[in-house]
Amino acid sequence: MLKKSSLIVLSLAVILSVSISACAPAAEAPAAEAPAAEAPAAEAPAAEAPVEKVESEFAAALEDGKLVIAWLPKSLNNPVFEIGHAGAEKKAAELTAKGPYTVEIIYAAPVAADSAEQVQVMEDVISQGAEAIAVSCNLADPCIEPINKAVDAGIPVMTWDADSPSSKRFTYLGVDNYEGGKLAGELMKEFLPDGGDVALLGGVPGSANIEERLNGFKDAIKGSNINVVDTVFANDDVPTGVNVVEEITQKYPDLDGWFFSAAANLFASEGSMPLWEAKAKDMVVVSFDTIPQFLTWVKGGYIKVEIGQKYYGWGYDAVQMIYDKMVDGKTFESFTNSGMDIVSIKNVDAMQNMWDVSDFTLTLPSYK
Repeated sequence: MLKKSSLIVLSLAVILSVSISACAPAAEAPAAEAPAAEAPAAEAPAAEAPVEKVESEFAAALEDGKLVIAWLPKSLNNPVFEIGHAGAEKKAAELTAKGPYTVEIIYAAPVAADSAEQVQVMEDVISQGAEAIAVSCNLADPCIEPINKAVDAGIPVMTWDADSPSSKRFTYLGVDNYEGGKLAGELMKEFLPDGGDVALLGGVPGSANIEERLNGFKDAIKGSNINVVDTVFANDDVPTGVNVVEEITQKYPDLDGWFFSAAANLFASEGSMPLWEAKAKDMVVVSFDTIPQFLTWVKGGYIKVEIGQKYYGWGYDAVQMIYDKMVDGKTFESFTNSGMDIVSIKNVDAMQNMWDVSDFTLTLPSYK
């Protein structure tokens, strides 16, 4: 059982393959090959198609014809993770339909971002039968022990979105967060060639992906006249993000820009941040993430440019990678770069269309 402090959402994507008779009815076979007296059609029992045995270190886990993957985000209160969850379920359904294995997804996380609770979630899903884990780590170091414990027990673990590089996970799937932050800094210099005062917004303090983005941004603006006046964190919580953005906007009325390295506040509806909204169109706001809710802020002129991650792929690609490793013995580099998207008013409609038609293989025009 999970701790009462954690809310676990279990979502099983199970599509049963149609059983295939092991033998054709004797009445249809040539008499010389299968005489009716020897194998009457009425008495021939239906038999399930045997699952092909896998010659790999994970053969025992796959012996029952089922692969149970725990897909674990940082928290349940951040809507961005629902996109990845949908991708995980979709891929599980596709793989199940293809066969020969039934792929199931366990979706579980703390309600709010909390490293201690996430460690407990990881331990609990193992006890529930998880045979592989894909996790976005709230903090890198607390994830090391549970990841290593799982791997030592024969359960492969990969990370996505936020890494734990010192653990035994077999790969990290996501953007190069340092390069993403550096890109944001270069964009800020492009829009503020004469410099100015900017503030930084992060998600969970100390989270590896957020720290890398902030460090990349700071390195990119070195030597310029752009000055970081304050850095605040929203802890991946929408109300907290709204409050801190409003507080900083009030504290620095002449602020020239923002870098939202994590932007839970943008899930709020227009009118939720009146101080910021009154000034945003006259400043430069560069933000991570290009999900539909965030694109509306670009369309409204509040955000100059957004840097997008491959959210759907966090689930869709992660499930495929685990399947490839366990079923086919595929190996992966320590870092699997998912790439980034850059969205501005110039190409925001094209990005919106990708979401509308659920096709992220479409070409995104230049943001310039």
